[in-house]
Amino acid sequence: MCKKVKKYIVFWDALIINILTFITFVFFWAIIDSIDLFNPFDEFIDNFDFTDLYYSEFLNDEMPTDTNIFIVNIGDLDRRGIADLVFDIQKYKPAVIAIDAVFAERRGMDDFYLQQALNSGDNIVLGGFGIYENDKATGIERTNEFFGKHPIGHLEMQADPKTVREFDKFIKFGDTIINSFSMEIVSRYDKDVFLNFAERRNQTELINYRGGKMPFIIFDYEEISDSNTNLSIIEDKIVLMGYVRMYSGAPSDTLDSHFTPLQKSDYGYADAKGIEIHAHIISMILARDYIDKLPNWANFLIAFVILQLFLMWLVYYYVNGAKFFDILSKPIQFILIVLVLWGTFLIFSNQGIKIDMIPTVLALVLCIEVLYLYEEALELFKIDTYLTKEFKFTKDERKKVLRSIIRFEFLKRKSSSPSK
Repeated sequence: MCKKVKKYIVFWDALIINILTFITFVFFWAIIDSIDLFNPFDEFIDNFDFTDLYYSEFLNDEMPTDTNIFIVNIGDLDRRGIADLVFDIQKYKPAVIAIDAVFAERRGMDDFYLQQALNSGDNIVLGGFGIYENDKATGIERTNEFFGKHPIGHLEMQADPKTVREFDKFIKFGDTIINSFSMEIVSRYDKDVFLNFAERRNQTELINYRGGKMPFIIFDYEEISDSNTNLSIIEDKIVLMGYVRMYSGAPSDTLDSHFTPLQKSDYGYADAKGIEIHAHIISMILARDYIDKLPNWANFLIAFVILQLFLMWLVYYYVNGAKFFDILSKPIQFILIVLVLWGTFLIFSNQGIKIDMIPTVLALVLCIEVLYLYEEALELFKIDTYLTKEFKFTKDERKKVLRSIIRFEFLKRKSSSPSK
């Protein structure tokens, strides 16, 4: 009578290693998050996003300038200067003039002139700042009623934790909803586009930054005059008035500056101005070029599936190609990580879907070490699986291990029992 040969399946070993890898991942993450010594690493993980590499390294430099949106630098102008600027811009009949400023209190005689400028047309949108308690909106700081009643949008953008990658479409307090500055501008410029974007029910949206060497045309306030015929291009377009620099030709500064995935600065400081970020948001909305973000459970599911497939190959190759495993496993691991990231960039670029690949990459980095530990544990306890099928453990070996475990447990309990 023939002895029945045991069948070992590579899937189960790979599955167990997969689960152990994610347990290890969670364990190390908890340590990093809870011990002050690892704060720099924790902050790096919080600040880093793989899509930042796409924006900083792979974004199309040949993308044309968006000519629906123009930025006018208000520099160091006082209220009278801003009023003059508004009067001059109105002569070229833009569809919307949006001012990234809040005139919360009255300051003097120039306020009367500014009042006239702000009421020179029904195309003015002003900014506002949310008032928060415990991260919950309770109101909004807006321009003084003396200057008239104008549409407003809140100016804050979300930093995660310090790089601006997303924004709130609106804030809500009580029964009042205030659109974001960018959303309010779009609602005045193209109602259909606004409604299309508003139907996406997320309160928070990712910003799809525009590429190109000059995403938007920026005029300094010195260029705005009756004699500048170039300004005819702003007719029926959006004009954003905000701070870019102190004056024409002024060196870069950090006033109203933010870090963005574009990483424009060669010196490591934030140099994307708030008004420029609003321009990117508006451009994204008008182009209907939105980004969809996968939920966390989907990111972990993708990581689990990719790791399972990789581990099935690893386990098979560990058993059947053991001579070359140590030489080839690490390079193949690195190539797979590169392919995963490249695939993420392609999906992000072509489909507008953001996948968080941090769980996948960290799991791929850990999995080979976990495989070694798992195989050693199987060998130590003389357990038959696909990984150990070549060892052919005998019954006597297993009994010896079992007796050792029982004896260890007995001595442990005996030593821990109270003395009489």
